Amino acid sequence: MSGFWGRGLEGRWRLRLRRLKRRLLVELDRPSNFAKTDLIHLLSARFSLQNYLELCTATTGNYYREIDKSHFKTARRVMYRCPSRFGDGLPIDFRIPDFNIGHAMSRLKRDHNRIDICLVDGWHTYDCAIRDLRSAYDLLASGGALVVHDCLPPNAATASSEPKDGEWCGVSYRAFLDFVLDRKDLDYCTVDVDYGCGVIFKDRNIRSSNDFVPAHDPKLIAQWFDIHNNDADAFSFFMKNRTHLLRLISAKTFLRNVALRAVVPASNDAQSSWDEAA
Repeated sequence: MSGFWGRGLEGRWRLRLRRLKRRLLVELDRPSNFAKTDLIHLLSARFSLQNYLELCTATTGNYYREIDKSHFKTARRVMYRCPSRFGDGLPIDFRIPDFNIGHAMSRLKRDHNRIDICLVDGWHTYDCAIRDLRSAYDLLASGGALVVHDCLPPNAATASSEPKDGEWCGVSYRAFLDFVLDRKDLDYCTVDVDYGCGVIFKDRNIRSSNDFVPAHDPKLIAQWFDIHNNDADAFSFFMKNRTHLLRLISAKTFLRNVALRAVVPASNDAQSSWDEAA
């Protein structure tokens, strides 16, 4: 078998050493390729998350071979927009030729191995991105986490609402903000790596006494929802206010604060802080 699954113990140790090297470089403020799969492994280790899902397409995701399957009880992929001829040498548990993920989501929801860590990296149009977030969050077990890719497009060209060749984050950032800013049953931040990786916690909260992420700003949230449906206005507003909207932090800040247990089970105090911001 080709790819990671065929490399056995030696392959797993190589992956772990690469992850360790990237993490050390982050701690030393050195350039690194610390990215979405590093966050997946960090979160799963810190919170004992065992059932991994990747929601992607044949042209997004692309790093499933970096997932250490031995680290998880289950590791599965839902891949839509996936032609029958597509293959990367790795398992595709749900191969979907079109955009309809409903059947796959229903089967996963009935599975006794409840998804508790999920990478959301699907098609970057608004309708797909918001659908994927809602579906993945609905699957997620209490205490679980989503890692959402492409939340920080670097420029207007990459944030095009229409698919394009090359770099394309699409409007995933809009779907992410609409999702997290409209709900009170989650907490979130965004790590400034790999085109922006949003981290959404279900039934966990970032301690209100810990200031490692920017606080919720009710005025800013209201302004966002006034213009979020207009591509040009939304992106302009986003670029000016992305740090507070995304609650954007560095990888080093995330590493240190998660290790210091700044993310805790949900509490009434955390709910009260949301109510004050609403």
